[in-house]
Amino acid sequence: MINCILIDDEPLALQLLDDYVNKTPYLQLAGKFEEPLQALPLIESGDIDLLFLDIKMPDITGIDFFKSLPKKPEVIFTTAYSEFAIDGFELKAIDYLLKPVSFEKFLSACNRVKEYLELKNNKTVKSKDYFFINASHKLHKVFYEDILYLEGFKDYTKIHLGSASTPLVILHNLKYFEDLLDQEEFIRIHRSYIVSIRKVITASRKSVTVNSKELPVSDNYREAFFSLIEQYAK
Repeated sequence: MINCILIDDEPLALQLLDDYVNKTPYLQLAGKFEEPLQALPLIESGDIDLLFLDIKMPDITGIDFFKSLPKKPEVIFTTAYSEFAIDGFELKAIDYLLKPVSFEKFLSACNRVKEYLELKNNKTVKSKDYFFINASHKLHKVFYEDILYLEGFKDYTKIHLGSASTPLVILHNLKYFEDLLDQEEFIRIHRSYIVSIRKVITASRKSVTVNSKELPVSDNYREAFFSLIEQYAK
């Protein structure tokens, strides 16, 4: 079960989400609140997996409240204002729901959380050398060893594989995979790229070559990338 909390200053919106949670078999409602600060003790207990959080609230925005949390559960932001979407995704939000929220979109977002948590849990199981991911309405088995690099396009990621001529297109942003993948094996080199260290053929300050493909290395990620590369230098 996924333990969740609802936070929204609008009683009707709160009740709608409550109804949706009750319809979703793998969700367990741990609490619902009109005031964000009232939810703090429950969040700080560490027992909450998912937070449904309204952005536009009177005393503190959902974004500022989430930033203030020392221990952050997964989050799905809800709001009537689409301009907040970018801020939400920069905070590693699993999804962003625009009000009025339909049950179809709610369920789709929850399925993404469920898939994410399952993959995250599998990451800790050392015997697993693969994972399953949903692409084009099918579950695809992906071996970590087969991944060349990942390429981000806003809410989507292309997983480029050595065994396939075309990439898998996944409805998750690149940050989703950055959190899931082993950072000793996969490293972000650019806002749009994560590469498998095993697959890097050449590396310079401005680019890397992976399977004959040249990819850019940006200033923000260069230091971390070369720190990892140096661990393997002879």
